[in-house]
Amino acid sequence: MVEGIYSNAASLSALEKWQSVVSQNLAASNVAGFKKMDFAIETDDQKMMEYAQKDFGGAQHTGHMPTRTTSINFSNGDHKPTGKPTDFAIDGDGFFQVRGDDGNPLFTRDGEFHFNQNNTLVTKDGLEVVGAEGPITIDPEQGAFTVARDGTITQGDNAVGRLALYEIEDTDALTRVNGGYFEGPAGQNPQALEEMALIQGSIEASNVAPMAEMVSMIAISRAYEASQRAMRSHDDLISKAISSLGSPTA
Repeated sequence: MVEGIYSNAASLSALEKWQSVVSQNLAASNVAGFKKMDFAIETDDQKMMEYAQKDFGGAQHTGHMPTRTTSINFSNGDHKPTGKPTDFAIDGDGFFQVRGDDGNPLFTRDGEFHFNQNNTLVTKDGLEVVGAEGPITIDPEQGAFTVARDGTITQGDNAVGRLALYEIEDTDALTRVNGGYFEGPAGQNPQALEEMALIQGSIEASNVAPMAEMVSMIAISRAYEASQRAMRSHDDLISKAISSLGSPTA
């Protein structure tokens, strides 16, 4: 009976974590380039026991305790036309590289850019976009610019720069940081893709499916209620057992 309480308590904890992940996904479902978090519950008995002992003070029992894992889902989102010449969607693999406030490289799939007062291409947060040869600048007096699928930026008849996409071999090693950017693994220097495809005038929407997340939220709510009922049932059984064992015998 005590094992049942521990098991259901661990289930409630895992469900709360899952709910938090779903809530974050829903909140960012309209953010360009956002990559949703996936949630999984492992069923390996040894990992379950390690989790239970960590969360419940080293209780020694053989109940099945769920462990929870989260990971970033890097599947591509749909392309959303905007008509803005400084918006870019990645058609395939790769990440834009930007220069963080501390000068370190950050990576993103969000191509919602603009030119700042210095005519340098920056993100919506003002971070400098790193092109194939460094910062990307244009001369407003040279007229409108176009960007080819290979990233080449042209004003009139002149190529003035080239957007670059960078390959991250192990996306599981990326860490999400403030602003929705990703920080690369230490010691690794991502390389620019030789073959790339950009779509000017579009952005990549998030890969969150709001309806699927809402279905998950309903499932979490039902599972949470079921675990609570199970805990109350075990608690009632324990109370009855204590009362029965504590009653004076005839």
